[in-house]
Amino acid sequence: MAQVIPSDDELFDVISKEALIDRATLKREANLEDLGIASLDVISVLFEVEERFGILVEAEELTDCKTLGQLMDKVKAKAESAAA
Repeated sequence: MAQVIPSDDELFDVISKEALIDRATLKREANLEDLGIASLDVISVLFEVEERFGILVEAEELTDCKTLGQLMDKVKAKAESAAA
């Protein structure tokens, strides 16, 4: 099965659902801390990403992420490396 690389919109949908944040407030440049996204929220997002897209990302790989864009880029990079 080909690896699915999620779009920004698909990742925003997952983040909104799992972190209980209004989808309209999510932007790539948004700071995770400012949005109130804690480490537990990130873990919930990662579980959903694995379930929906088959992408396994460890929370430790995202510890340096400060913005949604950084988090999303790491998830996409993981999908791209798995697809290669």
